[in-house]
Amino acid sequence: MALTPKCFDLLWKLVEERGNLVEKGELMKTIWPDSFVEEGNLTQNISLLRRALGENSGEPQYIETVPRYGYRFVAEVREVQEREVEPVSKERAGSDSDAKWISRAAVSIQEEPTAERTDTTAGWLAVAQPVPARRLWPWIVAAMLVAVGATASWYFRPKSPPPVWRPVPLTSYLGSERNPALSPGGNQVAFTWNGERQDNFDIYLKLIGSGPPLRLTTNPATDVSPAWSPDGRTIAFLRRSEGDRNELLLIPALGGPERKLAETLQTRLELGLRSVAWSPDGLWLVVSHRERDEQGEALFLISAQTGEKRRLTQPPRGYLSDLTPVFSPDGRAVAFSRLSSPGASEVYLQQLSGDFEAAGEARRLTTNGRWAVEPVWTADGRYILHLLAARRGGAPELRRIVTLGSNASEQVPLPQDDLQELSLGKHLVYSRGTGDTNIWRAEVPPPRGPASQPQLLISSTLNDTQPRYSPDGKKIAFCSTRSGTREIWVAEADGSNPVQLTSFGGPFVGFMNWAPDSQRLVFHALPQGQADLFTMPAAGGSPKRLTMGTPSENLGPSYSQDGRWIYFTSSRSGQFEVWKMPAEGGDAIQVTRGGGRGPIESPDGKTLYYAHLLPEKGIWRMPVAGGEAMRVTGPVTDVPEFVVTAEGIYYAAALESHNQTLIRFLSFSTEKTRTVVVTDRQFGRGLSLSPDQRFLVFTQHDQTGRDLMLIENFVVR
Repeated sequence: MALTPKCFDLLWKLVEERGNLVEKGELMKTIWPDSFVEEGNLTQNISLLRRALGENSGEPQYIETVPRYGYRFVAEVREVQEREVEPVSKERAGSDSDAKWISRAAVSIQEEPTAERTDTTAGWLAVAQPVPARRLWPWIVAAMLVAVGATASWYFRPKSPPPVWRPVPLTSYLGSERNPALSPGGNQVAFTWNGERQDNFDIYLKLIGSGPPLRLTTNPATDVSPAWSPDGRTIAFLRRSEGDRNELLLIPALGGPERKLAETLQTRLELGLRSVAWSPDGLWLVVSHRERDEQGEALFLISAQTGEKRRLTQPPRGYLSDLTPVFSPDGRAVAFSRLSSPGASEVYLQQLSGDFEAAGEARRLTTNGRWAVEPVWTADGRYILHLLAARRGGAPELRRIVTLGSNASEQVPLPQDDLQELSLGKHLVYSRGTGDTNIWRAEVPPPRGPASQPQLLISSTLNDTQPRYSPDGKKIAFCSTRSGTREIWVAEADGSNPVQLTSFGGPFVGFMNWAPDSQRLVFHALPQGQADLFTMPAAGGSPKRLTMGTPSENLGPSYSQDGRWIYFTSSRSGQFEVWKMPAEGGDAIQVTRGGGRGPIESPDGKTLYYAHLLPEKGIWRMPVAGGEAMRVTGPVTDVPEFVVTAEGIYYAAALESHNQTLIRFLSFSTEKTRTVVVTDRQFGRGLSLSPDQRFLVFTQHDQTGRDLMLIENFVVR
């Protein structure tokens, strides 16, 4: 039977990923990259492909269905190099497109014989030559059938079973244990913990096995990212200071006085991301740091003796930061993750010269378009492991990269778990989180009244975040993972009758805002690894992409008060600035020049408010018609959330303690600030005011915590 081009593209993708599960969302985005189609289209093409292969409804010979997730090509496949494939003329192939299919098919279903495989396998390779397009499919089927039969004895030979890794809890304390760092000998773990009262993060040590932890630091500031020196005698770590300033400190592993080595600047110093690593000779540390006049972090070497800084990497324009560095065992390279947007990063490799200078440009190792972080090396230097965020719900993947040759990547089978913050040596240690994020509502107190106590409004056993009241006050839009992936939902204003609105099936979706008429929503999503803007009807329908073709991140959109424009944050100028574009799409115009994000227009449409790139510099404003920008508020949260009214601004203020939600109101008339909501739980993303100005809705983390997990004697092979 004849195959459609989509069917052939589907076959190509499955064969290319042979043996691996290919998720439905990934297949749909590969086959229909610029269209939004129903899942039934994929199912129909899979059925046609099975019919062409002659596969019945019994045991799958070629395409295995993994219910609810995707498909796997399970037949044995061989390949030959393209040089061995005879060129096909247009006359023989029928068209340029057919010639391309023939070349791809010939390469995709054959493989050069190896010493381990029989002469029979080599024999069928000579038969599988390119043929005219109308006769191509029977040859593909025949070649695969022969390949399966000829290599059955090799394929089904006795194999040693894969290792069964059994993670066991290493810590199970109240609060959050983060940043595990396995000692060189593999018998201790350093980590940061916010203590039994969850009041401050300090550095602790624990022996593998039973026994209480040993507290190393007691400073009231937050201590993060511990790293062992190669001789096991010293631990380096970062202490958060004022604003984006941090101190790089050294402390004896057995306890004792601290020694300040250097200061670093890091806007994105997060508990969950490694920021410090030692060189194998113990002479240098590599840290994530930025200079005063820079917006994003690079990697710097810091002398362990003198504190001297030396630049190692430089993120290209449009990239945010270089993070999670780790030296190779021989000290000749540094692996790290490079952020292209808040939701996407890839693993890179920077080669080093003998004197620890950068040797050439950093080389990209992954191309997932997702969140790839936390690279770690195996002891023999053959592999780099890293974490990759899940595309369709579920847990993050642990993946293995071959460091020499093809840099091939494959998933390392582990029990499904919330893997984060890897440390690898004799054992594998990681952190696993438990928590619940919900949407709360608080009544706005009178000017001299006490701060309000919020009430739970929208909740589930999964994460519900970023609420937005519609301008008519009838609906609340919010983001939730209750469907398995983060999508946009719409509920009644009282939180009832939630309905799923988007079905992207995996990429980061969110930061939505309503049109003034309450009929549409604008939001950003990462369907192909890059953040772009979309609009869609609030009653449901197909999303419309507004930004495309520009190699930049486009985030956090909002409508102008007249509905004619959409403001958004974009990196297209080399750093994040506020831009605006026509609401129906078109050319964008740059608005800010000194950096900005999260733009919102005032109710009268005359003033634009936005957040500075540095949270400690608060919220700013400037005339919509153009003019000088002025600072308005004090420090805000790392992801700024604020609402502008005619009377003033409600905003999420910088936290006075880690576990706290603090919402303040700045009055334009009095220029005074007062606290309107305060709770003892950590603020999440999202803040919105009802149109009648009676209620504030916001997100807070109701249950948060992380424990450390241990897999003993972990070996990658």
